[in-house]
Amino acid sequence: MNTNFDLNGKVALVTGGGQNTGLGIGRILAEYGATVVVNDVVADRAEAGAAHIRDAGGSALAVPFDITDYDRVTTSVQAAEKEVGPVDILVNNAGLPIGGQMLPFLDSTPDTWRPYIDINIFGSLNMMHAVLPGMVERGWGRVVQISSGSGSVPSRGLGGSMYGAGKAGIEGAVRHIAMEVGPHGVTVNTLALGLMEKLREAIESGSSPVIDAIWDGNVMQHLGTGEDVGTACLWLCSPAGDFVTGQTVHLNGGSYFGR
Repeated sequence: MNTNFDLNGKVALVTGGGQNTGLGIGRILAEYGATVVVNDVVADRAEAGAAHIRDAGGSALAVPFDITDYDRVTTSVQAAEKEVGPVDILVNNAGLPIGGQMLPFLDSTPDTWRPYIDINIFGSLNMMHAVLPGMVERGWGRVVQISSGSGSVPSRGLGGSMYGAGKAGIEGAVRHIAMEVGPHGVTVNTLALGLMEKLREAIESGSSPVIDAIWDGNVMQHLGTGEDVGTACLWLCSPAGDFVTGQTVHLNGGSYFGR
């Protein structure tokens, strides 16, 4: 059994890595030896996230850019690689538009649809397109796509049609991309998340019947943390995850999203 979780010498790029789940992912990957490139669309958040990782004893570099801008993605990745080396691990964590509001589909407009597709699908594709050629050439690489249970199961009253569309779309792309790059030593997987710690206030206040219903279905009665997600990423990104690709792993405390 391969239980090697050592990431020493690896470079991991985490999008949306300046806060919340992304920061937790970066902390875990750094703890196990990776140099973490912290991306965030907000420069101050990227810098703060990288500083947090360095303060904990890890190695990190802040590289702020908008993942929906393909040209900016390619130039930023190239600049980061010149400084810390080729990207071995990509975690596509960025996923919600700033100020985005989930609405029932019939109350939405085309203007409200686009950000969820741009970030969740095009942003993630931009990132993979920038790093996968190098991974394939070197014969080793890891991609983890952070998704949501909303990509496979709807929740009544959540208004998550376009959020779910973006997540379902990128999950489908990941399965096909995994098939293409697998023969070259590159794995591509998805982690579909349930309720995360940042929603604690909403759950404790009982302000959302929909979230309350999902919480009631959480077998573990435990909100997900960035470290929970980071540990799952560690498994998929380390040699211990060599035989796992093209999969969607639901990381949700046993939550049932169809309530």
